[in-house]
Amino acid sequence: MNIDKTGDASAYIALQRNGGSDGLDGTDDGTRHGNFVEYTGSPEQLEIDFSGDNPTSSRSGDPTQGNSLGGQGVNPNSTYYFDEVFDILNLANNTGSGVGEMDVWIQESIPGVTFYTGTENGGTSLINSNNKKQLSPGQPAKVGVKIVAADLPSANVDGTMVVHAESRNPD
Repeated sequence: MNIDKTGDASAYIALQRNGGSDGLDGTDDGTRHGNFVEYTGSPEQLEIDFSGDNPTSSRSGDPTQGNSLGGQGVNPNSTYYFDEVFDILNLANNTGSGVGEMDVWIQESIPGVTFYTGTENGGTSLINSNNKKQLSPGQPAKVGVKIVAADLPSANVDGTMVVHAESRNPD
């Protein structure tokens, strides 16, 4: 077995925030929910922040600018769908015969928080170990975050998630 470690730009998958032309492909994806995403630490990790500490909001006209209206979090006893917050992008080479095809899913154990693909109005599909998303080379999974405030264990919640990717053709 040979394993090389590399940065997102040349890895098999990448996690990229949505909300403008800051993605790997340089295109504007039309959603500003990427405002809730930042990259922190070394090596960089994707962090999603729906707290009052996040200086941006989906109401801001520019995803790189703060929101003067402010926002301190989610309303109690409410349900939020933040469509297309970030992408899981398959960067594997397509050499034919299914090579580069991947299954991706998110493992999380944060009460009140789930991850999905699709949109609230167009229908959502959970993305977890029981419902993996199949990605071809170059294809993204646009991931949304559903928050059910009544199910959150406290007023301030910290948790982690792990994105898994598995080759569909292990040869």
